[in-house]
Amino acid sequence: MKLAPALLLSGALLASLPAPAADLRSVGRATAERVRRAVVTIRIVLKLKIGFGGQAQDQEQKVEVAGVVIDPSGLTLASAASIDPSGALRKMAGGQASRVKVEAEVKETTLLLEDGTEVEADVVLKDTDLDLAFLKPREAGRRFDAVTLRARKETVPLLTPIFVVARLGKLTSRALAVATGEIRACVRGPAPYYVSDGETASFTGSLAYTADGIPLGVFVNRFSASPDVRGGGMFDGAFGRSASEAVLTVLRPVDKVLELAAQARDMKAPTKPDENSPP
Repeated sequence: MKLAPALLLSGALLASLPAPAADLRSVGRATAERVRRAVVTIRIVLKLKIGFGGQAQDQEQKVEVAGVVIDPSGLTLASAASIDPSGALRKMAGGQASRVKVEAEVKETTLLLEDGTEVEADVVLKDTDLDLAFLKPREAGRRFDAVTLRARKETVPLLTPIFVVARLGKLTSRALAVATGEIRACVRGPAPYYVSDGETASFTGSLAYTADGIPLGVFVNRFSASPDVRGGGMFDGAFGRSASEAVLTVLRPVDKVLELAAQARDMKAPTKPDENSPP
């Protein structure tokens, strides 16, 4: 029995449609279970010194940020600004940059694994422009659960369904979380990025996946050097943001992450001065 051309055409069109929401959710749940031990919390003790107009203020803060292990050796990916905000603060100062002095020192860095294990680590590479940072455990020889990243080469089309696997904060016992959304824009250039809907974009430092369960990129921050300049374009106010805001959460493609990860694997943590040694 032969099918009519119209029925064949209908079948081809249906096959080309994005995965139904139910399929996206089921893949999201399965992926979350598969990678959950690689989705970690990074605890940072940060000493921050901010000077402006001849006055200086010192702060020591303990913060927890999102991270994901991308290599069995424990190499961990995170947002650079989440770990060390000094570069972002200098960018956001815009025309006041010459009057602002920002210094930051990471005193302690610890990976908090899902089972409660604490692993001391060091930041080995930061790119403040791309807002990507990489950490390595101090303990050598230990094997970690990790998410495998693969190059994708081509951009995905607009309205591509995505999901993000993340971990909530301390108040919610660092529970595993999954959110769904879609790609709303693709910004091209030397450092391309995607813009997604607001719910998924709230998970800075977490990986986003397409409906096939393959990582698409990591959510990071993009900072404006001129936060007081108003855009007035078609995306002004879109997705709950204004073009005049100083920071935008974007999805940095996995290919750019892989480029830096290759460098980070061969790098060692910078030597820190011994506080007990004489000057």
